[in-house]
Amino acid sequence: MDTIIRCAIILSAHNGYEPFVGDVGIEGGRIARVSGGKLPGRYAREIDASGKILMPGLVNGHCHGDMTLMRGAGDGMTLLEQQREFDGHEWFRGYLSDEDRMHSRMLTYCEALLSGTTFILENMYWGLGDGSQRAMAQIGIRGALAEDIRTDFLDSDNLLSDDQLECFRRRCDEFGIIPVIASVAEEDFEPARLRSIAEKTRRSGMLKTCHLAETEWRLDTVREKFGTTPVRMLADHGLLENMICSHAVHVDDDEIPLLAAAGARVVNTPSCEMKIADGIAPIPKFRAAGVPVGLGTDGALWNNSNDLFGEMKCMVLLHTINSGIRTFGPKDALDMATIDGARAFGMERDIGTIEEGKLADMILIDATPPHMTPLRTGALENVASCVVFCATGADVTDVFVGGRHVVQSRAVTTADVPALCRRVNEISRTVAEKSSRPRGVI
Repeated sequence: MDTIIRCAIILSAHNGYEPFVGDVGIEGGRIARVSGGKLPGRYAREIDASGKILMPGLVNGHCHGDMTLMRGAGDGMTLLEQQREFDGHEWFRGYLSDEDRMHSRMLTYCEALLSGTTFILENMYWGLGDGSQRAMAQIGIRGALAEDIRTDFLDSDNLLSDDQLECFRRRCDEFGIIPVIASVAEEDFEPARLRSIAEKTRRSGMLKTCHLAETEWRLDTVREKFGTTPVRMLADHGLLENMICSHAVHVDDDEIPLLAAAGARVVNTPSCEMKIADGIAPIPKFRAAGVPVGLGTDGALWNNSNDLFGEMKCMVLLHTINSGIRTFGPKDALDMATIDGARAFGMERDIGTIEEGKLADMILIDATPPHMTPLRTGALENVASCVVFCATGADVTDVFVGGRHVVQSRAVTTADVPALCRRVNEISRTVAEKSSRPRGVI
């Protein structure tokens, strides 16, 4: 085997998060051996993980890396207020080059890796641009790219051609990235348009995603125009099948079976939903109905952080206060951040647990600081609890993606992070000076 990680506290969904101390061997980018004791033999690399938790890399199912440039600019505003404020300059689009956006995304991916995320969905904002695949591949994070079905987000009837979508797919395949088609928001719903999108996505065979039932004003827009809800409208036009539904906050009890029957998946962003006052999604009901639910951070304009540890803790606390003390626990949140996040992208056979044969997408968490102490295994174990309630992304020391050591001793090995920070600071300052709302931007 290429690499052996020794004496780690292993935590994974495949055995119900029952922690055990053991070794993990990596060969050819995959997990070759998992042992509850010491694996014999010699290896090209041996990593001593004593005092560290080894768990699957986290899956961020919804992010807008472009908006890292404007971190903090949306503070104190709802999404509707932001739309009214930022529409005049098309959400900063006119002030940014594709190269600027690539730097923003690269910094986002570094932030994600440093906090334990090994898979991320980059959701288009104005369309992805030419540097998207390169940014993700250069940093070394695994992921998916969601391209807008439209040639321009301001023209909802001008859809990408089949040839353009196939070119996008080939470009993603070249870099080992999952291609996803992003559909229109509720204010752009029209029956003929939805039918065209449904037909085009079926022909492509690609996964699809949309921002669904996120805000009450978007629900009201659909009700006023069509006398129905966004979920029902997508179901009626054949667009709900295998849809990755971002947010899904305002979904009623009768719509949940529609999601389950269509094989839809949900990605929820609890910090974002609270920060911009979207509401509370019925996550326990989704899970009880068999709808896979993953976690996301959204972009820095709506959340400010890409730390999925914070999202796990928020998810548990939010549903505890909303639905009851035993409604949602740490292991439920871990499922969402690992194996269920993998299911949302059809990746559950390759990532999401520490099992032999799966891709070696793994993270090590320092379990020795005071805020992680005491840590117990055995009959009175508290490892899952400590990971969700005590750990933060700053406790991640090492990250492996396909066996590649992309974060080593809390340093990204694939990029000059200080240089990226300097460049993004420069771009952000320029954009802040040109745009109508510089408040809160560094």
